[in-house]
Amino acid sequence: MAHRDKNHQPAAYTFGDSDIAARRLSTVADVFAPSSAAFLHRSAPRPVRLAVDLGCGPGHSTRLIASTVTAEQVIGLDRSPAFLSLAAADAPARIGFEQHDVTEPRLPLALSPDLIYARLLLSHLTDPVDVVRHWCAQLAPRGRLLLDEVDRVTTEHPVALDYQRVVDSMLRHNGQRLEIGSTLARMPDPEGTVRRDDTLVTVRPSSRSVGRMFGLNLRVWREDPYVAATFGTPWLMELQEHLDAAAAGEMDLPVTWTMRQLVLETCLLGMLR
Repeated sequence: MAHRDKNHQPAAYTFGDSDIAARRLSTVADVFAPSSAAFLHRSAPRPVRLAVDLGCGPGHSTRLIASTVTAEQVIGLDRSPAFLSLAAADAPARIGFEQHDVTEPRLPLALSPDLIYARLLLSHLTDPVDVVRHWCAQLAPRGRLLLDEVDRVTTEHPVALDYQRVVDSMLRHNGQRLEIGSTLARMPDPEGTVRRDDTLVTVRPSSRSVGRMFGLNLRVWREDPYVAATFGTPWLMELQEHLDAAAAGEMDLPVTWTMRQLVLETCLLGMLR
């Protein structure tokens, strides 16, 4: 998925949509599936005619919604044709995928969704609060927007701290922010919605998973002109070696994600409280 700049031109998804990026998202899906499934199970409205997965990528989160929530139809939206091709392969009949930039004011839907879900998406948008308002405006009455986003990433390991420096620098250069949870905590609830839940949960992957996620990302980024100029190719290659060692089980790499799981529900006129 990609964001739009101030001239409304879509910009490239920072984490890429190459084969390497798809492999990284497969690891991400495995790491975050348990906490996301628990979130969906406790927070999805009932009944659900239509559930929508924003920034679905290769479809891992879309299939998680379909396996966790009893919904008549589940639709994944993403800008990347490459990811959508992977997502649609062998998809069950009630799961569909469409190409769409989710920062557009309107989603391409015939029905108002009862459930909209976004995981690890808002960090890649330049105006996340504004797009959240747009998403809420398109929910059915008593529909729910579930946001599953990074509140903070904590580690004391020097290799992980070096990696985080690269991520933070690159995202800020693009007008984005990794740890978007505090912004969501302070955000006024969009008009016509009420905040039903706002919970922090921790995810502690294995060192192999951390090394794999970080290492695959760095392979995508290290030749980016801004990243190469800011950090230097020799330093980036050394960091790559350390991350690959963690992925191979040769080095401990403890990192903890604190995820903010936020539920916004639309209310019938006169029922806000």
